[in-house]
Amino acid sequence: MSRQILEQVRDELASCGVISSNREFCVSWLAKDEGYMRGLRFRDLPPSADALATCASKLGYYARHLAKSSKREQRETSNHLYRLQRLCQQAMEDQARAKWMTAERMGL
Repeated sequence: MSRQILEQVRDELASCGVISSNREFCVSWLAKDEGYMRGLRFRDLPPSADALATCASKLGYYARHLAKSSKREQRETSNHLYRLQRLCQQAMEDQARAKWMTAERMGL
């Protein structure tokens, strides 16, 4: 599920013209190798918490700066980036919860 969220973030950033390639997304928005997303798909793995946190942080950074703009379009883009940031944060929370919320780890 969280891999699909990163794919959604990537696709939405591309549609807004913020990024121009998957490589740019991996390197600039996830701080990972250019083939990171391809590797996740190939191995059917979820993204790391580090990748999700890095992406959420960068989305929040740009959202905060755009929110200060006097231009309506940039403030709307800010709201869009905040929404994507929340998706990344929720994916991290879901991954963390799946690790600890098991009968054996909860002492049940």
